[in-house]
Amino acid sequence: MSLILGIIIMILLIVSLIPNLKAVKSTKSKGEKNPRFAIMVGIDSILLVLVIVTLIFQFSK
Repeated sequence: MSLILGIIIMILLIVSLIPNLKAVKSTKSKGEKNPRFAIMVGIDSILLVLVIVTLIFQFSK
């Protein structure tokens, strides 16, 4: 059950991360300063790493 939940959360985080990465690249290419997208990319990536590490530790026992 927790594996399925972890995979669903990982998919949702990846789906959230992709548009934010595209927005960061487009704002950087335009030369604009918009820290919102950079913060969202950071939060999504940190949460994704935490979920992956949690799943690895949970199933390595």
